[in-house]
Amino acid sequence: MMSLNRLLSTAGLVRPARRRGFCPACRLHLMEDTPQGASEFATPALALAGILVVAGGAWVFTIDQAQAMSGMAMGLGSLDSFAVTWIVMMAAMMLPTAIPLILEFARRSEGRRAWPVATAVLALTYLAVWLAFGLVCYGAYVAIGMPWPNQAWAGGLALVLAGLYALTPIKRASQAQCRELCALHGPLPFNLMRSAVTAGVRYGLSCVGCSAGLMIAMVLIGMANLLAAVVLAVVVLIYKLAPPLPWRQDLVFSLGVAAAGVAYAVLS
Repeated sequence: MMSLNRLLSTAGLVRPARRRGFCPACRLHLMEDTPQGASEFATPALALAGILVVAGGAWVFTIDQAQAMSGMAMGLGSLDSFAVTWIVMMAAMMLPTAIPLILEFARRSEGRRAWPVATAVLALTYLAVWLAFGLVCYGAYVAIGMPWPNQAWAGGLALVLAGLYALTPIKRASQAQCRELCALHGPLPFNLMRSAVTAGVRYGLSCVGCSAGLMIAMVLIGMANLLAAVVLAVVVLIYKLAPPLPWRQDLVFSLGVAAAGVAYAVLS
């Protein structure tokens, strides 16, 4: 059985302590004696901790908001309230899916001045792309006069279309870019902050291309629907973090999403 120290080292979360590494409070004295001696948290571990704290807090807020909105009339509310609720929901649902990119950026940036700030800028830029997408959805929602009396059917249809969209070349290409961290592969500015913004925009756009159908369905179903938020968050995690599925299994999974849309429309 792999030791704790070796497991964390393999994951890139700890490393042998450096003389000029992090503060002593960040060092780990694991149960096993190693030739390297004490270990310390690696840069990705600190970035991961920050992501989990932010995402966890966002889920707490999202759950509280869903409970507060339960039983209220369908609708998105005012623009400012929608923007706040949406960006927090994106931090809960989408930020965990960006963990591989953020950790890799943090690892590459270690040793450069203000790398923690640049890593945070990357995450904020990524969320800003999703905020812009949400505002576009809000504008379209208002322009076509939603909510409709048969809003549940609109949400169900959106989920069906999201399942079918998952079979398109655009979604597949965007999904591949997310999984391969293509946002870090192209030329980036030498300035670390500009590099963080560029990578955040690139990754955000590829993520929108991968998951836009699901997020449109989330808007139409209603952000007060906590079950839908959890289910769609899991689907997005599978899209971006799970190993690629064979074509037939991918087809079955996509049809399952579409079937969930039909079930939602019929049962609501």
